[in-house]
Amino acid sequence: MSDRRTTRPSRRPWSAAVGLLLVAPLAACTDAEAPVGTGTAMAPSVPTATSPTSAPDATAPPAARTDVTADVLLPPDAFGEAEPAATGTVEAWRLPDACGEVVPEDATAMRTHVHGDGAYEAVVGIQQLAAFATADDAVAAAAGTLGEALAGCAGAEGTTYRAEEVPVGARGAGLATDHYDAGGDDAMGAYLVVTRRGSAVTLVSAEGGESTVGAARTTVTDQARRAWDLLCGYEAAGC
Repeated sequence: MSDRRTTRPSRRPWSAAVGLLLVAPLAACTDAEAPVGTGTAMAPSVPTATSPTSAPDATAPPAARTDVTADVLLPPDAFGEAEPAATGTVEAWRLPDACGEVVPEDATAMRTHVHGDGAYEAVVGIQQLAAFATADDAVAAAAGTLGEALAGCAGAEGTTYRAEEVPVGARGAGLATDHYDAGGDDAMGAYLVVTRRGSAVTLVSAEGGESTVGAARTTVTDQARRAWDLLCGYEAAGC
């Protein structure tokens, strides 16, 4: 009896190919969209390093001002609404002649405001503000040359000068001018205050007019306090 079994080609290669085709998309899907809890580990993304090119240093203190503009001086209403005659150059401090001439030569900028012309015996309000490169330079100006000048005013006949400490800002100093050497706050006279804040030095005064030393001291000291409040930009910490 003859063997009728016919040899047929094996279908395993085809089945394997189909299996591979089915497995490949599944693997691709598994890698890209693995559901939560399948245990497929996802590689953490690595942030791209950026270079801190020219970003400002947030810890660096702001630089103190070295310029002087009109807005950092007292407004006209502090002197009775008189619009000031202004100059913007470095010049001598407005001291009595008996104190000598003192020019803040190290100042980086300076401004002088003069309120009034002295007509009809009216008091003339003065403010000068000088800025310096550093607070140390301002200290040297206020406590050094300017402070020494206030302490060394040599009165003319019949006029005396008294240097005083004034509790305004840093190293506040006052100078009372007694026109008739009468003594006391009721004497006819004038007053000025010098004070410092950071790298700025300011002088405020009441010149001329018919005022007593006591009244002039009260007015000028109050003006000096207001002037000091406007100078926070000259401190390293700023406003």
